[in-house]
Amino acid sequence: MQAPSTLRERKKAQTREALAEAALELFAARGFEAVTVDEITGAADVSRRTFFRYFPTKEAVVFPHHGERLARFRENLRRGLGEGTPFEAVRGALLALAREYMANRREMVFQQRIIETSPGLIARERELDLQWETAIAETLARGETDDGRARILAGALMGAARAMLREWFAADGRSDLVRMGDEALDLIERGAESSAPWRRTLQ
Repeated sequence: MQAPSTLRERKKAQTREALAEAALELFAARGFEAVTVDEITGAADVSRRTFFRYFPTKEAVVFPHHGERLARFRENLRRGLGEGTPFEAVRGALLALAREYMANRREMVFQQRIIETSPGLIARERELDLQWETAIAETLARGETDDGRARILAGALMGAARAMLREWFAADGRSDLVRMGDEALDLIERGAESSAPWRRTLQ
């Protein structure tokens, strides 16, 4: 994460982190549904107004770095398009994300354990997954004449990513997510390259 450059930005970042840490600790101890926003703000020693200045909903505080990670992911996709094929750009961005997950293993595993306890958070996680999938599909479409094929390939990549993350979280983040990702991407890339056109117009 890029460090805030001014004192004001640093204070805002510190407040945001304090809110997220207080919320996640309470969720882990008592469950997401049992904790109120008032209890979070009390633990972080801020007002309700301050909480909603940083997070639009209670669910959002469980995913405090999603926006930053997605922005970096999109930037890596953009940069990758200038250096190779669309699939190579996606590969590079996904593996960079896997390295980020591994570098923040404790945070990611802790967060996932909370998500798994709440149907509402699981549903929200799936909604956020669509943002990653859309970014991938938009990139792949740069190399496809068929947007539908790009969307299906993006869906296959996200399905593989979810399966790998399930395995990684089951191992408490101790397995090599980058290696798993590299192997899965090889398989998907070979399949995409060798497949014949799969859609035809019905007469």
